Amino acid sequence: MKSRAVNFALFFSLALILLYYAFRNVDFAHLREGFRNVNYYWISVSLLIALLSHMLRAIRWGYLMEPLGSKPRFANLFSAVMFGYLANLALPRLGEVAKCGSIRKTDGIRFESLVGTVVVERVADLLMLLIATVTVILFKLDTFGSYIYQKIVHPIQQKALNIEGYKLIIVIAIFMAFLLGIRFVIRSDFLGERINGRLKAGVKGVLDGLKTIYNTPKVLGFILLSVLIWVGYWFMTWALLYSTPITAGLNGWDALFIMVIGSYGMTVPVQGGFGAYHIIAATALSIFGITYENGLIFAVISHESQTIILILGGIMALVYLYLAQRKQKES
Repeated sequence: MKSRAVNFALFFSLALILLYYAFRNVDFAHLREGFRNVNYYWISVSLLIALLSHMLRAIRWGYLMEPLGSKPRFANLFSAVMFGYLANLALPRLGEVAKCGSIRKTDGIRFESLVGTVVVERVADLLMLLIATVTVILFKLDTFGSYIYQKIVHPIQQKALNIEGYKLIIVIAIFMAFLLGIRFVIRSDFLGERINGRLKAGVKGVLDGLKTIYNTPKVLGFILLSVLIWVGYWFMTWALLYSTPITAGLNGWDALFIMVIGSYGMTVPVQGGFGAYHIIAATALSIFGITYENGLIFAVISHESQTIILILGGIMALVYLYLAQRKQKES
């Protein structure tokens, strides 16, 4: 419990620092004036598309549980997904643990196996983000492609090239030693029969979860839902462009570019991407000739509207999960 509090304090401090850098030289009177011209109809459309994408995500996750011999109700899956988003606002990556724990309590599926299914989901989402990135680069190579290369690909490439040979060898050696150590512990009674049994069960559970993508009879459905989820994110961003006169003149390809850039911003390990998303999104909009301050108006509308719906949905999901778990105990 103490370690979680420390982690929360560290990530929250980082989020505050990023928010400070995002808004330190901004004229807040200008921001207030920009918010007065907001079109809430398009924000509502964006939120409805976002909710639909979350529902599809819940259905997709359920496909991975069928090979585990269980088929949770949609309400349980959707509530667990929304509760996971709420948990991520408290501590980065806590959402994966929270939603797995919720399904374990409501449907009795092994926690370790659920963790494996979440890993499969993350891999699928990473592939979809890479596909979206490549699509943006190929179709708008002259503008978006050069921006993504200069701001994302090139810095990563330079850091990779600057890694000295002996450091790379040390990292590989440590990783191999870690794998060999796990293998030794699992195959021996080094930690005692009881602890080893739990460790073996945990590793087996995670592997069972990872195998679900191969064993599910709905693998095509899983792929289709993965595509639809990210198309939903694209349309969600597209609708948000019409919510303010600042970005109303941009088109669908521009929306795809903003979605891709914003997705990378959300991977920064801070609660809900606070600060990081605002800086990245506002800076990226400069490619369209939009000033940083005007870009922040769109970034705030985009991020905070989604955050509010996640908080409300997460609280409702938490109430539902509490009642569902209570009902299960009584029965």
